[in-house]
Amino acid sequence: TLGQPPRRSLIYFSKGRGKRKTVKAVVKRFLRLDCGLWLRRQAGCKKRLWKKRKPRIRRLRQHVLCNKWQSKLLDKMVTDFWKRRKWYENDPYQLYHERTNFRA
Repeated sequence: TLGQPPRRSLIYFSKGRGKRKTVKAVVKRFLRLDCGLWLRRQAGCKKRLWKKRKPRIRRLRQHVLCNKWQSKLLDKMVTDFWKRRKWYENDPYQLYHERTNFRA
């Protein structure tokens, strides 16, 4: 059976104020670093774990950087609020927020 085709469900103009809206699924599934890169979990990290071996499960738990095309698409799907720099106490991703010699 085929699943549903992917769709962005992006709202360009809201009913109330006529502003662009953030796609909540992007905020829930991805993390935006301050340098403009997006982090995501490896695909299939929670699927059929009973049939996968331990090294593969460990590899699936790791995070992956999105490529340039995906990062641009995700930037279009969120508002400026989510692109702003955020400061968290004891942030585990603090080392990854700044990249030298990098253009997104």
